[in-house]
Amino acid sequence: MNTTSINEIGIRNINEDCILVDETKQIFGVFDGASSLVPYTSPDGKTGGYLAASTAADTFAKSSSGLKTAALEANDQIEKVQSDAGIDLSKNVNRFGTTAAVVKINDNTADLLQVGDSIIIVIDTKGNATVPLGYVDQDIIAMRKWRRLADEGVENIRELVLDDARKQREEANIGYGALNGDARLKDHIRIITLPLDNIATILLLTDGMFLPKADPDAEEKWSEYATYYQQSGLIGLFEVVRSTEKDDPTLTKYPRFKLHDDSSGIALDFAK
Repeated sequence: MNTTSINEIGIRNINEDCILVDETKQIFGVFDGASSLVPYTSPDGKTGGYLAASTAADTFAKSSSGLKTAALEANDQIEKVQSDAGIDLSKNVNRFGTTAAVVKINDNTADLLQVGDSIIIVIDTKGNATVPLGYVDQDIIAMRKWRRLADEGVENIRELVLDDARKQREEANIGYGALNGDARLKDHIRIITLPLDNIATILLLTDGMFLPKADPDAEEKWSEYATYYQQSGLIGLFEVVRSTEKDDPTLTKYPRFKLHDDSSGIALDFAK
């Protein structure tokens, strides 16, 4: 198996994505941290999103349990970090958290886990791309409104979708999963075991590696991700995403919260 990875910062001065590449234990993961909507920074200058993502990555790396148990352990650790910081955890908007896409390679199988909108794309030996654990767009409500307001020529869109963003954050571990310390996470962990016989590549991506869409409701074309990867690797996919975003500096052609997001990916290629 050959492993490549990418971890690129977005427009902020700290990268809230973390990656886990442990070829000895054969565990790999990408984690997209999300800071609380009530600003928090640790005494040493770390954002909540970074703390959540790095805590999750570290917990998965050290855990000797299965992936689901490791996710619950990571969730507990994130809860402890927040509690120790004195954060009011009675509302989800106060919590910071992270998504997760993790793969554990066994002898002839792979365990796959997803929480939130980080994605695992499986490419088989015939070039077909699938997402065995599905995909949940947790920002869809805000992005639909963004699309409508952009079409109307409104300029202060970010301010006008703040309430929608808050409502979406309150839906964490209700409508979608997030490693944010909330015990309800246990019902939002997606996990599956796949045989490796016909698998050529497994891609793990945070949403900063997603191809921008003009229509938020348009289905993701996972086959395009596979094509870009097969043609030019993770860096090729990343460069397509960034160049497309740069061509839309006003964020009106492709609705999104910021010009560039942190972007992380891991590719596992299996010799056949």
